[in-house]
Amino acid sequence: MLPTENHQRYDGVTPSTKFASNSFAKSHNHAIVRNRKPMRNLAMTDNSSSAIIGQSRSLRQCVERADAVALTDATVLILGESGVGKELIARRIHERSRRARQPLVVVNCAAVPRDLFESEFFGHVKGAFSGATRDRKGRLETAHQGTLLLDEVGEIPPELQGKLLRALQQMSFERVGDDQTRQVDVRVIAATNRCLADDAASGRFRPDLYYRLSTFPIEVPPLRERADDIGMLSDHILAEIAGRLRRKPPRLSKQQVRQLCAYDWPGNIRELRNVLERVIILGSADLDAVLPPAPKPRAAALPRTPTETVDGDYVTADEVLSFERNNLIAALEVAKWRVSGKGGAAELLRMNPSTLASRLKALDIQRPAADSLYLRIGGRATITALARDLLGRMQADPQVGRFWSDRSIVGIRQEEKLLIQYLCSELGGPTRYAGRDMVSAHAHLPITASDWRVFLQYLERTFEALGLDQGSRRSLQAAVGQLEPSIVTTS
Repeated sequence: MLPTENHQRYDGVTPSTKFASNSFAKSHNHAIVRNRKPMRNLAMTDNSSSAIIGQSRSLRQCVERADAVALTDATVLILGESGVGKELIARRIHERSRRARQPLVVVNCAAVPRDLFESEFFGHVKGAFSGATRDRKGRLETAHQGTLLLDEVGEIPPELQGKLLRALQQMSFERVGDDQTRQVDVRVIAATNRCLADDAASGRFRPDLYYRLSTFPIEVPPLRERADDIGMLSDHILAEIAGRLRRKPPRLSKQQVRQLCAYDWPGNIRELRNVLERVIILGSADLDAVLPPAPKPRAAALPRTPTETVDGDYVTADEVLSFERNNLIAALEVAKWRVSGKGGAAELLRMNPSTLASRLKALDIQRPAADSLYLRIGGRATITALARDLLGRMQADPQVGRFWSDRSIVGIRQEEKLLIQYLCSELGGPTRYAGRDMVSAHAHLPITASDWRVFLQYLERTFEALGLDQGSRRSLQAAVGQLEPSIVTTS
């Protein structure tokens, strides 16, 4: 049986009826998706419906990245273990974007039956198949001018990924049983607890779809890495559950909070919520009676940068230096290029200012000029998002995608790194590019004038997605235009 128009999910979760801010819900109720999953995975210190509770450094960094990308239309990939609150981060991005008054449509990709995939995403017309008794909009069309959240995107079967990629690439589709092409304007956010980079490398997930989705990745930290938040988060959850159950919320002692902090929480905030609900139901002050046994050894978590070494694994000296250089630059940009003092990079990195200054000199990191295009467009984070978005669009294109058709995911990721380094250097960034010359790297490729026009079209779409101002766009277009005579084949 096909889902009706009133259902926005396949996961069978009942609608959420209570929000952190009733005033926000009343003024934005047209943007609230029906049958939404209760917002219970993560909690925050504001009054929006995506309330996120916590003050740990890792959570603050995650939220800051979400707030920064919310102002653009860039595609976001939210990574994190099950139960950490990926959907809450997605809702925060939507609610702080220019699309906040339009729908947020959530699709649990793992729950969409294969034979209903096209109908679910693209819709169908009456008579398209047995049981299609009326025309029906798909999720893409429902999300027009709003946001489409692809939850558990890593669970889409490989044979269906190409159909989704084409629709996201062109922002157009045909309903099942119809030959009319429909255009949409949708901002895409994807979420997964899988490592899509590894899945793309192994062939389980399409590399072109991976790069199309990973323009701006955000990793939500697991609860075990934000133990400082457990006390505050527990009080918030206890008050919420007690209110729902019409009971007085218990107060946790310092010893009980320490006991909660000592637990590993393999199920993250979802598991914490379940434990605290048992505390209220049983009226037990003994956490040993409600805490599960110590968890079994954890499976490999999502890889970080640089990957933690294990027996028989290693990273090269160049990779270590590259990570250190990028890490120092990231801290300097957060600190607005202040090395010492309160809020300076040295404080953020927990380093002695003289030690940091010495490392900056050794790694030849220099503060960019105030009027540099590098700083004007937002530094390395914006340039990284630009490179990923542009590469993702071009790899998914049927014409220019041929240049990547025989490339491995490792080769594509290396190309992305070199492109980011090159752009940072050329736009006046803090380091000088020392990789392969970009002109010679493209000289042997049969890049035609038609290919160049496609590239320029996608470049403009990337500018729009990232919300770059017209002045920055013109400067970037001028810099790119200088490369055309050396790259485009005239014969």
